[in-house]
Amino acid sequence: MLDLDWATVLFQIVNFLVLLAGLNHFLFKPLRRKLNERGRIIADALHSARDQEDKSDQLREELRERIEAAEREAEEILTAARLEADRRSAEIQEEMRARADRLTQEMREDLARQRDDAVAQHYDDILDTIIELSSNVVQAVTTRRTHDDLVTNFAASIYQLPQADVDEYRRTMAGRVPTAFISTPVALTQEQAKTLADTLSSLVDRHVELQVRIVPELVAGIQVRLADKLIDNSLRQQLSRIRERVRNDFITRMGAAAQHD
Repeated sequence: MLDLDWATVLFQIVNFLVLLAGLNHFLFKPLRRKLNERGRIIADALHSARDQEDKSDQLREELRERIEAAEREAEEILTAARLEADRRSAEIQEEMRARADRLTQEMREDLARQRDDAVAQHYDDILDTIIELSSNVVQAVTTRRTHDDLVTNFAASIYQLPQADVDEYRRTMAGRVPTAFISTPVALTQEQAKTLADTLSSLVDRHVELQVRIVPELVAGIQVRLADKLIDNSLRQQLSRIRERVRNDFITRMGAAAQHD
């Protein structure tokens, strides 16, 4: 049977309890406080982390929405820019087409004018040649009788002038030397000169002197100048009138053809 020293055992038990109480007071309680405090800190940190995560999620959502809004706005801007570019391109193309049409029309009109001018110039040359040849032919076949008939017709036409024309001739000759300048392709007979002097004197109601010069190019007939007025019934003048009528008819036809083009 064991021989226990209960006093020693009790002393050791008391010492153990004292030690345990001391450890609990000086070690375990501060340690628990530290652990509890560390737990709260960790809990606060976790809560803060969750809050930050929530805020991060919210920020990410806001950022995503902003990015989507920016993308939509950028797409709208690009669409508007494309539409504006297409519209401006269409306007430029239309303007270029219109300008090209104007230039083409101007070129056509300019070419038509150059063509008409060239044709008219050559046409004038052709007409002048025809008139010159016709004048030579007429001069070759014209007889003195034709010339005499034209002189007689001239004198008769003076007596058929309207009174207004007669008054105009008389006003024109007032205060001037009563001289008539006559051009004739052949010399006048004495009878023709007297008839013309009497006729023109009757026209201006004054005695008229004649100054006659020979101009073979007139072919037949005469030209009479009183002051600044010219009366011409020569064949040369008639040929010139025919030339002008033909030329005017040609110009009219060219103008109608240009408008048709």
